[in-house]
Amino acid sequence: MSAVATPVSEKEFTSKFLTLATLNEPVLSSNYQKSLKDVSALGVALPALKYRYNPKRVKKNQEKRSLTNGQSNGEVSVTLKSIRNPKFVLTQSFQTNDTILQIKQYLLEEKKVEQLGQLKLLLKGKVLHDNILLLELDPSSDIVINVMISPPKPTTTTTTDAPQKVEDNEPVQESISDLENITLPWNDIETLLNSKLNNPEEVNFAMDKLKKGWTLAK
Repeated sequence: MSAVATPVSEKEFTSKFLTLATLNEPVLSSNYQKSLKDVSALGVALPALKYRYNPKRVKKNQEKRSLTNGQSNGEVSVTLKSIRNPKFVLTQSFQTNDTILQIKQYLLEEKKVEQLGQLKLLLKGKVLHDNILLLELDPSSDIVINVMISPPKPTTTTTTDAPQKVEDNEPVQESISDLENITLPWNDIETLLNSKLNNPEEVNFAMDKLKKGWTLAK
């Protein structure tokens, strides 16, 4: 018959464990070291380092890291110089944790460009990307950044046909109403028919048809 495990609380387990641990005195002291003569195996072999350890380089990196941490909340003076049109020289203080993008936004606020895409910032001939922090540019001294400005991209605008004004149709309506009041020269028409037909009955029949048609057309 298998034994049934009973749940033990964390407090109860800790109490029993400490009681058992203190029943006997420790065999080895806390600062015990085994003699190398008694070591028969060195344990798991570790792979060789892929690079040569250089203590001078490690010390230099530590000093640079401590300098960076000390200047992470400081200020640095940045000179922005454009040697091509539009030419300008601006000097402004920035935080060392500001980015290149924030410098571009500053130039946009100063009305030096119309669009952020016009700007390209260079330091010693190297293009600076928007996500670079100023503390990465040796903030221990003033920073001089060259500014290159390209022409702005044209903005595309959609044009819609303007609706015709209602007034444009009014003269047409007026001309139609004027035509309705026209009086035809019936006498001249009858004279023309007499000269062409030479038959009074046909002329009278044609005149009746023309007058009825004109009346219905109104």
